[in-house]
Amino acid sequence: MAQGRAHGLSTNALKIWAVIAMACDHIPYLAEAWQADYYAAPWVFMHAFGRLTAPIFFYLLVVGYGRTRDANRYTLRLLVFASITYLPYVWYFRGAPPNAQNFLHLDVIFTMLVGLLLLRALREVKNMPLKAACVVLCLLAGYWCDYGLYGIAMILVCDLARAHGGRRGTVLGMAAVMMAYVYSNVSAGDAGLLEALAAFQNPPMLGYIFVQLCQLLPLILIARHRLWLPGGAAEARPGGFAKWGFYIFYPAHITALLLIRLLALSQG
Repeated sequence: MAQGRAHGLSTNALKIWAVIAMACDHIPYLAEAWQADYYAAPWVFMHAFGRLTAPIFFYLLVVGYGRTRDANRYTLRLLVFASITYLPYVWYFRGAPPNAQNFLHLDVIFTMLVGLLLLRALREVKNMPLKAACVVLCLLAGYWCDYGLYGIAMILVCDLARAHGGRRGTVLGMAAVMMAYVYSNVSAGDAGLLEALAAFQNPPMLGYIFVQLCQLLPLILIARHRLWLPGGAAEARPGGFAKWGFYIFYPAHITALLLIRLLALSQG
């Protein structure tokens, strides 16, 4: 068992896969025609590859919470970088600086922050009415975050499955949440299900189904992570890129893409 973990993927490797996929997912937003061709080549392949990102970071959030020496500092770190990312995120993905119409669109670090607060409420708050209030507030806040309640559910199920089921439980638990999400997106009522069944006569719908099924891709990488037991010591505590790379890269690359778009618009 230990030997198998030693030959698995490190936390660094998982994060590198995730940030590359994230950049591929976000670059197409530079193209004006991208939304019209969202599920057409080549954008569909970049978007599909981007499905690696969020589940990996949700999983690593759970791992990080289980290994952190100071949950308060971990929480503060997420809050700081979520706040730094807020302005460029809203501006880039919603087409304008925060205003009355778009200010409640929060980036994925906010999703991770809310997920962490939910885990902390469940584990650390002893007063039951206060615990219940904290859980409700986290669920309400999660609604406004990137990936919404799907992301919060992924974090919660990953934590429960990882603590009690090891690698198999984690993969199966996350897969169950993913497939429920995929089914709700693809079916969307009887009409949506009929479109899905006729996908080969409907290329955009086929691309949509392809992207949705790629939600499962990160499980292949997560299943090969070296760390499985909540207190396992198969890997040294992260430093350098493993600890700070994502937090720095996420706001930096969105800001860079936003500046490129604004520069192109100013010259157009």
